Order: sequence, then C-alpha cells, then structure tokens
Amino acid sequence: MSIEKESFISYYVEQVRKGDVSLFLGAGVSMSVGLPSWATLLAPCAKQLGMEMKSGTDLFLLAQYYVNEYGENSLKRVINDSINLLGDESTLVDRLLDLNFKSIWTTNYDKIIENNLAKKRILTNSIFDERDLPNISIANRVNIFKMNGDISNLDQIVITQKDVEDYPKNHEMMLTFFKRELVVNSFLFLGYSFTDEIVLSCLASVNRCLGKSANHHFAILKKKNEPDFLHFIKDLENRYHIRVLLIDDYNQLPEILSELKNAVNKKNIFFSGVFERLPIAEDEMAEKICKDLTASLLKQRFTIYTGYGRNFGNYLAGSSIQYMLAHNIEINRFLVMRPFLQTMTPEEKEQHRRMLINDCQFAVFMYGQSPKNGKYVNSTGMLKEYDLAKKLGKIIIPVGGTEYSAREIWHDMRSNISAYPYLEKYIAALGEPLRFTNIEKVIKCIHQIIMDCS
Repeated sequence: MSIEKESFISYYVEQVRKGDVSLFLGAGVSMSVGLPSWATLLAPCAKQLGMEMKSGTDLFLLAQYYVNEYGENSLKRVINDSINLLGDESTLVDRLLDLNFKSIWTTNYDKIIENNLAKKRILTNSIFDERDLPNISIANRVNIFKMNGDISNLDQIVITQKDVEDYPKNHEMMLTFFKRELVVNSFLFLGYSFTDEIVLSCLASVNRCLGKSANHHFAILKKKNEPDFLHFIKDLENRYHIRVLLIDDYNQLPEILSELKNAVNKKNIFFSGVFERLPIAEDEMAEKICKDLTASLLKQRFTIYTGYGRNFGNYLAGSSIQYMLAHNIEINRFLVMRPFLQTMTPEEKEQHRRMLINDCQFAVFMYGQSPKNGKYVNSTGMLKEYDLAKKLGKIIIPVGGTEYSAREIWHDMRSNISAYPYLEKYIAALGEPLRFTNIEKVIKCIHQIIMDCS
C-alpha cells in the first residue's frame, strides 16, 4: 500500500546521497505554471469531433481521430498555440530542480524544465531525438530526456494512437536508455498519471526480467475518492514496484519537496575561505587543517562544497581528492567545486554564492585574506557569504583562530551568541589562535557541531 512521508523521505535521501536517482515529470508539473493538461489541450478537438470528454477518454485515440478528420497540421497548431508560451515561473518546479537531479525524464513537450535550469545557470542536454543520445556524456550538465518530443520540433512529437503504436520501432534507442535507467536508478514520478502505455510497458519489461531484484520507484499522487483507486495504488506496487506517497492536495508538494531538500542538505557542507599569502608556519597549518578536516568529514560521507577561493581552495579540494582516491570514493558525488570567474558581474557573483550556499546545511568560514593596495585586508566576498548564509538560515561555523574575515565573523557571532545556541560550548575553542597543537581540538569542535545539528 501507500508509503508514509517520513519513510519516503528517509529512503529517498539515501538514494540521492548515492546519486542513484532520476526524476520523471508528467503533465501535472507543467499545469503548475498554467499550461493545460492533455485533456484540456484536446478538449477543443473533441468538441469539433462531436465527442464527449470523460475521465477515462483515451487521449491518444482522440488525437488520432482528430488527425484522421482534420490532418496533422491542424493538431500541431492546437498544440503550438497552447504550449509554446513563456509562462515558466513556478515554486514547485524550482524546488524540484533544487534537488539536483542529473537525469530528468518527461512526457511533456514544453521548455519549463530547461528555462528554470537556465535561470539557475545550469547547463542542460535536451534529448528528444535518438541522434541527441551521444550528448548525454557531456559533463556537468543535466540530461533532459523528452520521451514524447519537444515543442521545437512538432513533426516528431508523440500524440496520436499511431505514434504510440510505432514508438518501439521509431524510438528503440530511447526505450533502451529508459529501461537501463529504470534498472540502475530509483525514479521519482511527479505529475504523472500512469496511463501512458509506453512507460508502463518499460516498467513491466524490467520487472519481468529482474523480478524481486528490480528497483523500487516512488510517486506522489493526490488521493481520490474512487472505488478502484486503492486497487490502482496496490497494482502500481505489485506489478511495477512503485511505492506511492498519497497527499490530500497538490498544494502540499512544495512543503514535501522542501523537507526532502533539507534532509539532503544535512550532509552538505559549504567552505568559505581565501588567502593570498601566509607566513610559512601558518601556510603549513592551513594545509594540515584542510587535510585532517576533510578526511574526518569524508569518512562520514559528507559532501564538501567550495567556491575554490584562492589558495585555500587548492588545499581543501586537493586534500579531499587525495583522500577519496585513497579510499575509493567517487569524487563527483562528495566534492562539488564551483569556482568564481574573474569576469563575473557583482550580480552574477551574488547568484553564484546563493547557488552554492543554498545547497548546503552548513557553512564553515576559515581565513579570508585579500590583497588591496599592497596590503592584506579581510575578504569582502567572505563577509557577503556570511550575510547570505545568515539570511538562508544555515548552520554557520566560524573558525576564528584562522584570523582575517573568519575572525571578524567569529567576533560577530560571539557577541550575538544567544542567536547561535549550537555554538555556545564551542565558540571559545573556535576562536583560539590556530597552532599545530590545537588543530585536532578545532576539528573535533567543527565535527561535533555538524553531528549535533545533522
């Protein structure tokens, strides 16, 4: 039967941490930005045909009847006029994409996913033709598989009964890729009604081959007061290995997705730090604390995020990579490096900082030395990241003993310690000048704060 919310979040977070997840979006998600459902889209066609639209109307067959009567170009005009629109602002879509899926499958024709990812400055590969499939190997992009085609190429969309019948022949490679992902990943289905025979046949095929070894997938569906609904949910579980989280209203979705995102973020730690030049002894301590701290966190499978601040970023990322190579840990899953470009505008830097910090539950501040007019001053970039971390409600850990901006942040937090109760036991130790003799003590403080707040 249906799964409880707590169990759903707990299991799915585990899959997200492993990187073994994919997202499947149906028409319900596009409806959240004002685009029509398939039934609404085809309602004028039914009217022209003199047909009555019912809840169980076969929409592919309806589209086929319309094409038979009025031709393909007439149907394409209906689709283009209804879907090729700019309305793409949606809290739901934003929160979905905040979950950082690397692979998104959809039956939708619109550009909602691509447009929202572009606003987040995330590159995509849009795949709606077999010839696009070689592009999925391009790194650092989200792959969007559009199973039924794309609004930019209406000649190849899947909309009629004939298109469905010819799908295995015309899209053999797309189906192969989809089945492969069903085998290796756990899917989250949203806004999808499970009336599409193409998707269900792939699920059935995988389960037929793998039996009980097949992955479990998840769907979030609105409850229905219909006699056969509970049988439908049970059938999804038994035949297709899909566990369903039932909700009373789709307005609950943003809250559930926020909870899921927060649960994922609890294992993500953002490091803010930069320095131009340190005395030899301090430089050696910087390298050692980065090496020992990243080792302690990676051992517990925390993910390290960094904007790759000058020199500090070298020590942080370099130490992380050395540890992961030595312990056979997949680097891309547990180290996220998003360097700032020198050519970025202030607005672009602000957006970049927000993207980095928003993905993490914790923000650790160390060093913060910048050159200016032949002198060294506290880094204003780090102070901006501190202000942003406060606004976003992150758990902030200032290692004041590393001096510079980190010391300034430490002073500010100590003077307002009642606002940061998790620091009360540790604030003094975090402010002690860093020495080789107390590096281990400082690391234990940082690690304990993270464990206490996870």
